[in-house]
Amino acid sequence: MKLLFTFSLILVMILLCGCIGQESVPSNQESLSQGMKMSVSQMINGSALPDIYSCSGPGQVPSITWRNPPQGTRSMVLILDDPDAPSPPFTHWIVYNCTPDSGGIPPNQIPISERAGTGFQGFNSQGTRGYTSPCPSPGKKHRYIFTLSAMDNYIAPDYPDRSNIDAAMAGHILEQVQIIALFGR
Repeated sequence: MKLLFTFSLILVMILLCGCIGQESVPSNQESLSQGMKMSVSQMINGSALPDIYSCSGPGQVPSITWRNPPQGTRSMVLILDDPDAPSPPFTHWIVYNCTPDSGGIPPNQIPISERAGTGFQGFNSQGTRGYTSPCPSPGKKHRYIFTLSAMDNYIAPDYPDRSNIDAAMAGHILEQVQIIALFGR
């Protein structure tokens, strides 16, 4: 009996020692996809959107980087949505036809210009071209979802608003990754 107790105690200690050295994997953009990766101005998935990118700050355009798009990718599409808006989803930003090997969209792009990095900016829910900074009504925090899509084609919508971009993307998405940021006032 004493031998069984000693053996059990040693086994428990070995198991505990093996667990102590384990590092937890953070809940960030790396966990959303085994292949393609995306980063949004070094934000961690589920964290707060820094004021610098919102109406509480200067409303700067965040940098977007990606790596490992799937084989056969011809273009990239980025969409930033607020699904918690009164008329969801409120689309804050659309950038389409980015070249996959460009690695991303540089920070501080001119929010209302036609171009963003190697891509073209579509029309947001305010009806303006480019980025409109998050600015929810005071109260609960909203989720801001950055969705990056690897496409097997280039898209050429007549009018690049959300509905036409979605229609052009249908059936051509090779892979998608998302990062969710939270923001409230």
